[in-house]
Amino acid sequence: MPESDFLSIIREQRKNKKNRKFTGSFIDYLNVIKADPSSIKLAHRRLYDAIIIHGTQKMDLADPRCRNLFEGNSIPLYDFYSSHFFGMENAIAKIMRFLKSASLKGEESRQVLLLMGPVGAGKSALMERTKHALELLEPIYHLEGCPIREEPLHLLPRSLRDKFEEILGIKIEGDLCPICRHRLSEEFNNQYEDFPIIASSFSIRGRRGIGVVPPIDANTQDSSILIGTEDISKLDLYPEDDPRALSLNGAFNVGNRGIVEFVEIFKNETEFLHTILTATQEKAVPSPGKNAMIYFDGVILSHCNEAEWNRFKSDHTNEAVMDRIVKINVPYCLELDEEIKIYKKILAGSDFKAHIAPHSLRIASMFSIMS
Repeated sequence: MPESDFLSIIREQRKNKKNRKFTGSFIDYLNVIKADPSSIKLAHRRLYDAIIIHGTQKMDLADPRCRNLFEGNSIPLYDFYSSHFFGMENAIAKIMRFLKSASLKGEESRQVLLLMGPVGAGKSALMERTKHALELLEPIYHLEGCPIREEPLHLLPRSLRDKFEEILGIKIEGDLCPICRHRLSEEFNNQYEDFPIIASSFSIRGRRGIGVVPPIDANTQDSSILIGTEDISKLDLYPEDDPRALSLNGAFNVGNRGIVEFVEIFKNETEFLHTILTATQEKAVPSPGKNAMIYFDGVILSHCNEAEWNRFKSDHTNEAVMDRIVKINVPYCLELDEEIKIYKKILAGSDFKAHIAPHSLRIASMFSIMS
């Protein structure tokens, strides 16, 4: 292609990307909500809608799998997952049932979703696919410069919230983080209508709205991984309880309004998981230092192997964390035709181009299932 053609493609992409970005004042944002109140969503509702929007269907009652595996019940199939996962309809249906109840502010909205199963069953792949759903969404509105990308409606004082809820037809939940509260007072003289609002997308690589907590060695575990730290370089300028000294870059800060994923959650020490208690039940996480609690709105996802789950469950001192977990089993696929589809998907995603002898995948799948 000529160089000019390459440049035209690049310029067109930049032009469209800039057009999608929103910048404006708090008043502009209120007008956006008034035009479309459905844009105000909590994290569970946002994730549920992000998956549902791709389409759903019911399993055909005439399908032999429906009769043999699901007792004649027509379970829902979700297009977002169907082309990537095979033989996992039951586990996916349970995940979506959890998200649906949580999106309606049921008890699940205050619990952690745990995928438990043997090694290689597809737990991590399910998590990655679920997180990807947020990346496909349109950008969300948030306060400019806010480290946790919080909802702009938090600017409204509580004395006015009832009136605005009635006008806009929405429910306002949450409070300003310490950093934005300080900025509102010092930079804008409490004139919250002038606070700038922007929009940005979710990104796994960019750590925007999707936080990941890998297993941490017990000797190096630090709560700062979850809730951020105090910037030591600023403690010479500001006192310890000054919000300007905060660095809110922990997983719960990053995953606010999105997802926080705990990879192999029970490889961590129990004390490291105590932040989950307040994040689920009180919808708040501690701030570093001596500042106030920070409102948290996010979906907490996790996964583990069966041996680690059994070890964690056997310790009765872990009851507080156990009470906040909804466990979904993700077993190995034991259906021959579905196992063959898994192998074909893996081969299609690889660079393997050699000829495969007839029936090889079927024999390999049979061996895998029988063993």
